Amino acid sequence: MNINIEPYISVVPRVFHTGKSQKITIKSKHDFVHLKGVYSVSILPRYEYQYNSELGTAHYDSFDVEAVNNELSFYYEFGVEQEYNIFVEPHDKTGRNVQGVKTSVYALDSDLYGKKVMKGDLHLHTTFSDGLETPEHRAVVARKNGFDFIAITDHNNYLGSIHLREKMDRCKTNMIFIRGEEVHAAKCPVHILSLGANKAIAPQVTEITDEQKQILLDLVDLYSGKVDEKVDIRAFVAAMDVFNKIKDAGGVSVLCHIYWDAVDTMHHNRMGAPEQLINALVNECKFDAFEITSGAPESDLKANYLQEIYYREKLPMNFPIIGITDSHTTLEAMTIFGKNYTIAFTDDRSEMGVLNALRQGLTVSVDGVGSNVICHGSLRLVKYASFLRERFYQRHDELARLEALLMERVLNENYDYISLVETVCDDNNMLMNEEWKVIM
Repeated sequence: MNINIEPYISVVPRVFHTGKSQKITIKSKHDFVHLKGVYSVSILPRYEYQYNSELGTAHYDSFDVEAVNNELSFYYEFGVEQEYNIFVEPHDKTGRNVQGVKTSVYALDSDLYGKKVMKGDLHLHTTFSDGLETPEHRAVVARKNGFDFIAITDHNNYLGSIHLREKMDRCKTNMIFIRGEEVHAAKCPVHILSLGANKAIAPQVTEITDEQKQILLDLVDLYSGKVDEKVDIRAFVAAMDVFNKIKDAGGVSVLCHIYWDAVDTMHHNRMGAPEQLINALVNECKFDAFEITSGAPESDLKANYLQEIYYREKLPMNFPIIGITDSHTTLEAMTIFGKNYTIAFTDDRSEMGVLNALRQGLTVSVDGVGSNVICHGSLRLVKYASFLRERFYQRHDELARLEALLMERVLNENYDYISLVETVCDDNNMLMNEEWKVIM
């Protein structure tokens, strides 16, 4: 019987720089797995390879490597950015079980090599608006789902995100807590996320002072005649003003759930933003990112499908995107929390690192609601994210769940666990660093 022992081995490293000869080591993680003798190694590119019409295939020669001290080591240069499948078979195939290895690694060009990989949800509600749980409870459950960052974005309330950062100050974690709010300007149906701003935006746009009234009038003068007559100009400039204010506060603005289907049947009111208003805002494109995957339930995914098509047809190519849940609870029967998220490729593990990745379009939206998981973004990043979902996140998420259980103890005021949380976080980083140091 041929057995793939990949779960029992480590591949060091898993991510490589293209165009450089680098050492690859395959070694056992358990004392019951023994690598000995000579092995045949084949490395096959997954996406781009040289097809030979005479052979009717793309053939790649294998090479032999002898195991030393329960390890296989060899040097290899990956020429093109992509995933590479590695097949390892022993020369000696006698015995009941022939133990081989089928695994893969990824090679990156210099601009992406060294980027940290983080995932999280940037649109969450708590008891600071209409959510069921506290910000700190959301943080614990987020870590149980393997999230590295979250943004608390309560309706017109910046304080939930500040509360969480203050609450987590005394509990060291491997998570980043991003300041945020979901802004609804006065007399404007457009919902806009403010992420990482250095101050609250909602108070500036929900109470129309004389100063604010003049700002809006000036914007009306600026855009009059430039916007389709079917568009309510006052709602349009109110949204444009929110984008401006978020930028001035150093934040990232996100256009939210444009196909949110909300109806007040009792009063016969249609809520949400009409498409012609969204089109006008997209034509100006003063926001920083687009919420392509929103909080649509599994029973009605139409909104997400429409947003995906709208993004392809209306937004500039590779415009920054996020995937979120817009969830108001973590109760499993009432939420899709943990199924949709954003993967960000950052320079460092910080709030600014996530925000800059978003500004630069270095994000992938993951839509996990429904029968299949779908990634959205540039083809290059989606290929890489797909590899990470298969190879990196299973182990990453297992370790994150352990951190979350201890975080919960500390947040329940069992402060004796603070040092243990720190120790576990450090140990988890060390465990992940062996194979994945370049992205940690």
